[in-house]
Amino acid sequence: MTTARLTRSETDHKIGGVCGGIAAYFGIDATLVRVGFVIAAVMGWGILAYIILWIALPNGPPSTPAIRLAEERFARGEISAEDLARIRADLARPA
Repeated sequence: MTTARLTRSETDHKIGGVCGGIAAYFGIDATLVRVGFVIAAVMGWGILAYIILWIALPNGPPSTPAIRLAEERFARGEISAEDLARIRADLARPA
């Protein structure tokens, strides 16, 4: 059994991958995390928190093109979270 690890996303990133990594860790949409950081930035502490997380979080594992395409399809709502998990598991199995 593998444990989830909070990392920066290599595939779902706009600036540093922090929001994509947080979204992947908690299983939510990255747009919601980005909106949360924008609200936090307006309140005054969001930019500092983002920079600290950008420095503190390690890069996530690089993904294969097939996983990246599946994640993009999931982000567009074309496949479900279960389908994405099954694709990741299928691609993680040794050949």
